[in-house]
Parts: sequence; C-alpha cells; structure tokens
Amino acid sequence: MTMELITSENILLIGSVLLVAGVLIGKSSYRIGLPLLLIFLLVGMMFGTDGVGIQFGDMHTAQFIGMIALCVILFSGGMGTALSSIRPVLAPGLMLSTVGVVLTAGVTGVFI
Repeated sequence: MTMELITSENILLIGSVLLVAGVLIGKSSYRIGLPLLLIFLLVGMMFGTDGVGIQFGDMHTAQFIGMIALCVILFSGGMGTALSSIRPVLAPGLMLSTVGVVLTAGVTGVFI
C-alpha cells in the first residue's frame, strides 16, 4: 500500500469489511462447529498477502490491526461463553492467574 491509500477512511473500510466477513462466516460455521477464532484466522489469511493481497509494509500498522482483531476475538469469545461453564473453574483460574502474576513479577524483579 502506498501512503495515499493509508487513510483513516480506508482503514475503517477494510476493518469493517473484514469484521463483517468474519461475522457472516462465523454465523454460518456455527452449524459445522468450528470455533470463531479459527474463522477469524482463516478470514485474515484469505485477505492477506497470499489471498486478496493486502500488503503490510508498516510494522506498527500491522501490529495495530492485529491488536484490534485480538480484542474482537476475545470479546466474541467472552460474550459467547455461558456463565454456567465458567463457574466450576472460576476459583482455580483466579488462583492460578494471581499466583502466576505474583511469580512473574517476582522473577522479573529479581532478574532486573
């Protein structure tokens, strides 16, 4: 992409087309049983350099788009998860994440 094509309007257009494509394919893949994460990955590959040919010459733009896509995937996964399936693993998950953060901070602090 040249600099003339990288505008906020084009970024919003491409992002919304990718989001709509992911949602439409995701709704139809629900019958097959494919996870939404896999669908978004396939849509990203389809629109990438080997598919449609969207080129990412700027590392920061590619990272920004990837972070937005990750936020959408995590939001979609969280909204699609039933609370009843989370309850049995809530306490171990909170304990593991808390201990993991404390250990990581401690090891990083000792290393630094």
